[in-house]
Amino acid sequence: MEALELARVDQQKYGLSGKIYDRHRLHVSLAKIREGRGLSEAVGTYAADLGSRVKAAAFQVRFDRLISVGHGNRHPRILTCNGVVHGLNALVRQITGLPHLSAETIPHMTLYYGDREAPRVDLPRPIAWTVHDFALVHTRRGCGDFAIIDRWSLSL
Repeated sequence: MEALELARVDQQKYGLSGKIYDRHRLHVSLAKIREGRGLSEAVGTYAADLGSRVKAAAFQVRFDRLISVGHGNRHPRILTCNGVVHGLNALVRQITGLPHLSAETIPHMTLYYGDREAPRVDLPRPIAWTVHDFALVHTRRGCGDFAIIDRWSLSL
């Protein structure tokens, strides 16, 4: 997979340590519904209802930038977009109900957690694909696993 090869080359180039995510764990984070222990029934119901109301067509996403984000002593190395991806931004606005994206709602794909920050890299060729669906994912922080709670197709 192109993103994983990018992560391996990036680690070598900047001498970073950290386990690169397994292929099955790669996903694009759109919005955080809640942070805390467990997934309560109320939060799950709220998120599932929100997801089922989203109306959007499939769209192309293009990640063209690799950056480090400061998180204490852990530095996630993430793929993100330099510019606006209309379909992606519209989907995030529907999910969050926010008129504008904030730092908390910038769509991204985490590749690994580095031991320190590394410079921003503008990719010469974007990593791109067509998005046909989205999912509600429950991530157990620090465990390295997640569960897909529900999935919805994009079909307008």
